[in-house]
Amino acid sequence: MSGPPPDVAAGRLAVRRALTALLADPSTSPGEGAPLVLVACSGGADSLALAACTAHAARGLGVRAGAVVVDHDLADGSAAVAGTAAQRCRDLGLG
Repeated sequence: MSGPPPDVAAGRLAVRRALTALLADPSTSPGEGAPLVLVACSGGADSLALAACTAHAARGLGVRAGAVVVDHDLADGSAAVAGTAAQRCRDLGLG
């Protein structure tokens, strides 16, 4: 049985470790209900990868996860890129 590519596995593990540490810290306790973690996503490859890793790790830890889509407005067409990023985040299960 094969797993994800090594880079994907490493990203997932890094996010899972960060979320696990955050959940273990009593100063970040959300109180009642499942904690919520948000990931910023501009639509670039790096932020989409982080969004995917966060969605995967959050599901495994029982954490609610969402995305904040950012349009830096640095290039023509950036609004379309942000719209695509928002849809991709929804497809990942990030509200």
